[in-house]
Parts: sequence; structure tokens; C-alpha cells
Amino acid sequence: MASKIDTPAKRNKLPIAKKPAWERLAPGVFLGYRKSLEARKWLVRYQDPDAPKGASNPYRMQVFANADDAHVSDEALSFKRASAEALKLAEAASVPSAKGALPITVRRSVEEYIAVRNARDQRVKGRDDIRSDADTRLSRHVLSDVNLCDTLLKDTTRERLLEWLDNVPLKAATKKRLAGDLKAALRLTGDKHAKSLAATWMAEISGALTVQNDEPNSRDIQVLADHQIKAALRAAKEIDGEGGWDGDLHRLMVALAATGARFSQVARIDRKDAFKQRRVNRRTGVDATDCVIMVPASRKGKSGKVEPSTKRIVMASDFEILISGPYTGPDRPLLERWKNEELSPTVWTRGGRATWYHASEIARPWRQIVERARLPRHVVPYAFRHSSIVRQLQAGLPVTLVAALHDTSPLMIQKHYGAFIVDASDDIIAASTVSVAE
Repeated sequence: MASKIDTPAKRNKLPIAKKPAWERLAPGVFLGYRKSLEARKWLVRYQDPDAPKGASNPYRMQVFANADDAHVSDEALSFKRASAEALKLAEAASVPSAKGALPITVRRSVEEYIAVRNARDQRVKGRDDIRSDADTRLSRHVLSDVNLCDTLLKDTTRERLLEWLDNVPLKAATKKRLAGDLKAALRLTGDKHAKSLAATWMAEISGALTVQNDEPNSRDIQVLADHQIKAALRAAKEIDGEGGWDGDLHRLMVALAATGARFSQVARIDRKDAFKQRRVNRRTGVDATDCVIMVPASRKGKSGKVEPSTKRIVMASDFEILISGPYTGPDRPLLERWKNEELSPTVWTRGGRATWYHASEIARPWRQIVERARLPRHVVPYAFRHSSIVRQLQAGLPVTLVAALHDTSPLMIQKHYGAFIVDASDDIIAASTVSVAE
């Protein structure tokens, strides 16, 4: 039976009536359209799983959106989107038939992936108001594209994705991250519904959303000299005192510079990950004490796999600064900050201690640090990491060791820092050579 409500033209022919026009979406689930003088509304009606047996009206009904008829706003839903939303509402109410009937679209795939990423970030940060970077990117550039979002997964082709990518107004590096997010979302859903997709679908999607970023990254050349790093940390200490950071900002900057780790890794260092160890120097036989920071592994590309932390040895003076914050327990973060709490839209007060959770928190003080330390205006905090890598390469450390200490791959080091790699093999060989003649 042909639908009477699937297009604005068909709905326009319906009379104004109190009773909705209904269309069956799944067993026990119906989409309704009500036309009145004031509005055009979508409704859902579904069988109540909790209704007592033999009840005279075992259904629940609710209005949930405006219909996209000619006179309503852009926020209204089309028949296709209203159908999907109605099935979601029925699924949330535990109607068994709703889940299987819900169309598998790009929108559904992206929304499910966003929920997974947000839940992960909220669990890691211990806060319920966190939105992941993937949420921000996908909401802005994918969920805003209605035509792409309403495409069924089985109809999502390489050509369609390439067309979408070509029209995304982003720089190559940002486009690569966005494409990676969408690829992960589609693959996650594709794995669940592989039987309903073509055998080559996964390979086509992966190929279309694999973006090569051949543009030079300006951050790669942001290598600071030792005196510039010291100037930046002096400026950080001054700005910390002036801004009432109680040492939190200064400690964070020292951690970034001393370890060369990413912001997300430094924020996850626990108090027990900072300790001193005694060892015997293999060459001299002299006892030595090392100040150790165990840096948690990056989550980049790890697929949830737990990786061991990286041992970083730092100078004693830097170590004392890092452990100078309030002690809150061995399993609490080494680096914390004061959290501001909103009393009213214009009144804020200092709350409790909280973990650092996003690099944007230091955007404003970093600009002040750059200005006071007289660094080039384009320098970003990531320059501490670049400088750490380059310092070790120029000291002659093997590429594999430098990569391991910075939780990255030798290939990445060779690709981005090739100009700084020093061939110290002759020095190493000469130092390890001994006289064998008497």
C-alpha cells in the first residue's frame, strides 16, 4: 500500500484533522502525521512492553517533531528522518521489533560512534560534560550534510565519499583527521552489519577515506633552542604567579618540556609514576640516582589496547618542581589545576582540584608566555616535543631509541625529523673499541 505521508506534496492533500494519519514502520511501531491549522507534527505510536496483558490500549503515543512541510522551519524532519527517529524512540522503550527495523544510515553510524568516543573521553576525564574532538568534527562537517547522513550504509560508495571530501573546506591535516573519524565510524557499524553489505564495501570505504597529507606541517620546524625553552619556562612561572595558578601552570609546562610528551599523556601521569631509582653506572661502577617519570602511552591508533608506559629520566631540579604540587594520593594525577564553578552566568568561584583535560585550557596563558619570552608568535606548546626529539637526535641517539622515548614510530621520526638525524655510528664504534694487543 502506497504511503500517504512520505512527501510534503502528499501530506498537503490530507485534510486538517484531529486524528493522525498512521504508517506502520515495524510490528507494533507506527509513524503518525497530524495536520492542524497551527502546525504539522510527527508522532510515534508503539506497543508498550510494560502494558498488562489484555489492556484496552497497550500503546504509547508521543509527538516528537515538526514535519518538513513548505511553511515550517529548517529544523523540521523529513519523512525519512522522522521514521528513523520514531524507531529510535521505540527502541529506547525496549520495543523488540524497532531495532531491526531502524535503517542503517551514515547518520546512525556517526551518532553511535560519537556516543562511543564521548563515553570513552568522559570515563578517562571523570566528567560527564566532555565532548570528544571526534564529536565536534563529525557534528560540524558530517551530521550537517543531510544528503550524506540519510544515505544507507549499503548505498554509501567511494564516489559519494570522495565527492563529500572534495567539498569540505578544511586544510589537509584537519581533513585527514575528519576522514579518519568518519572511516572509524563506518567501519564500526560495518563490522556489526557485514552480512548486509557487499564484500568489497569495507575496502572501498577505507580507500576513499584514506587522506594523504603531503602539505608541510609548520609545527615540524618549531624547534626551540635551550635558552628559548628556559625563557618560556621562566615566563610560565611569572604568569603562573600573576594569574593565581598556584604553580599548576608552571608544573604543566615543565612536564611538557622535560618529557617531550603530548599534552594528553602528561595529563594522565599519576603521582606514583614519579619516583627516584638507584642504579650502578655500567661504565664507571659509580652509584647513581635517577629521577624517573613514567609517561602513559598515547591512545593514538591503539584500538583500546593497553600499552606500557615509557620511562623518562629528567633532571633533579625539574623533578622537584613536578612533585611540588599538593599530594592527593598515589593514584591521583601528578598534575592538577583549580576548577572554576559557575554560580551564575556572570559569577564564577574557585572550586576543587581537577585534572587537565584539553590543550585548549592553556591557549590564553600560552599566548602570554610566547609574548613575554619573546618567542616567534606562531610557536605552539607542541614545540617542546619537537625540541626534545631534535635534541636527542643531534646528541646521536639511535632513531629507534628516540622514537621509543617519545612513543612514536621510527618511520615518523625519519619522515619529519630527517634533517636533524646525526650519523653517530663512527663515534659509537670508536668508543666501544678496545686494544686487544699486549
